[in-house]
Amino acid sequence: MTRFGDDLGERLPREVLSDLGRWTRYQSFRVFTWPWLLRRGLLFWPVAILAGFVYAAWHASGMGAWPDWPGLALRACVAALLAVSAGPALATLIRHRRFPLAVERVLIICAILGGLAIGWAAANWAAAYHAFLMEGYSGRAMNVSLFGQTIARFLRASIDASLFVLIFAGGGLAAIYYLGEERRIAQYAARHQLARIRAERDAADLRLAILQAQVEPHFLFNTLASVRSLIPTEPERAAQTIDALAAYLRASLPRLRDKGVEAATLGQQIDLCRGYLDLMNVRMGGRLEVRIDVGEAARAMAFPPLILLTLVENAVTHGIEPKVGGGAIAIAACVEEGRLVVKVEDDGVGLTPGSGPGLGLANVRGQLRDRFGDAADLEVASGPRGGAVARIRVPATAP
Repeated sequence: MTRFGDDLGERLPREVLSDLGRWTRYQSFRVFTWPWLLRRGLLFWPVAILAGFVYAAWHASGMGAWPDWPGLALRACVAALLAVSAGPALATLIRHRRFPLAVERVLIICAILGGLAIGWAAANWAAAYHAFLMEGYSGRAMNVSLFGQTIARFLRASIDASLFVLIFAGGGLAAIYYLGEERRIAQYAARHQLARIRAERDAADLRLAILQAQVEPHFLFNTLASVRSLIPTEPERAAQTIDALAAYLRASLPRLRDKGVEAATLGQQIDLCRGYLDLMNVRMGGRLEVRIDVGEAARAMAFPPLILLTLVENAVTHGIEPKVGGGAIAIAACVEEGRLVVKVEDDGVGLTPGSGPGLGLANVRGQLRDRFGDAADLEVASGPRGGAVARIRVPATAP
């Protein structure tokens, strides 16, 4: 299990703390660390010393033996301090040795058990001294005050539960809290990892929106300019262009604006590309041939928006339009070894030697990196019969 951090003295985030840790200041640090031990001591040590003094006062009040009170109080305080500190101190020493987690847990449990044994022995040591003092008062009449009776009843109830009190104060409860600490830290790290992934996804969506804002006006202006030039000489073709543009916008804009990275499918992106290619075919006078070979299984796979459309636009703009005569664009997709492989191939003028990747391809690579990391890639190469082939590989997942 992954540690929260390298520094054992760091304060834990509030989300990691249990309900108990939210109101105990010392639980704001990792269990069995020096900051935790010190802050725990500031709470437990005064209580232990008070318990030792009360125990000695009980004896002195009940026996009328106030001269014996300082020695018994000293021993009772030492025994109480050992009971609450021995196990946690040993466990803290072990934890700061940074053993492997499984070994550390076993050693810490052994340290707590050892501390409980030390505390039990210290309590018996103080009780033995008390019994020794009691022998000096055997046969004497006891003058027990009201204060002494009250203390006696309280301590009798406490002694009846002494083992429970020893386990609680000697680190038993802390050991239980420690065993759940790594689980809470792992859950906290997982939540923050998920939040980071969501933030990166939102950033990728923002970049997609920016790219969309850049692409759509450019595409619309070019199409409208083409229509304007056709109206005087080829009004029928201009009307066909407007009809194709209206059909494309009706299908594409709601999807591009409402669907995020998680909701988009390859089938939706292919439908957008088909509408775009129909429009471009009208603009180019019917000299564009389109072939699409994508099965239903591949269409249902998740696929980020705008990426396929960018590749198709790239093929038309840099491959088909500069070529004399007709041209063809083929879109194919399949699932290979757990990855969705999408290919856009054209038979246009091909790649220009020495030319680097354009803005569109750079955006596609950036989007793939933001969305999938190293699990996706884009490859662009010359086609077997001229033109160019762009191949995208992404993890095959449902949207």
